[in-house]
Amino acid sequence: MAKLFESEFHKGVMVVAVDSLDYQYQVLAPLFSEYGYGFVAPDHKLIFIDATYIDSIQKMVEAHEVGHIALGHTGIKGPNDEADADGWAIDKLKKHGYIDEANRLINEFKSRHGIEFK
Repeated sequence: MAKLFESEFHKGVMVVAVDSLDYQYQVLAPLFSEYGYGFVAPDHKLIFIDATYIDSIQKMVEAHEVGHIALGHTGIKGPNDEADADGWAIDKLKKHGYIDEANRLINEFKSRHGIEFK
């Protein structure tokens, strides 16, 4: 079933977590295949998360995707958008007490972006 909730990381951003039992999942599955565990509709301040596979990292994915909206990314990827969204997410995850998730992003930063996290 889909869960709709406001993100704790940024007021006004809504999150739709969709699992494979929801009828909408079949429509969204190709987008998850293309974009990964989550993607944004920036004009609508809306995030879709694949909740079927990511229970343990859902907050990390949510924070990263919210980062795209908070940073004004339009959906046309700039060269640093993913790294900037991860940096934003690390800060918010720490502030909200998700230390393990923040540390995981820090530890994966170089392999994801080719540079050290600062």
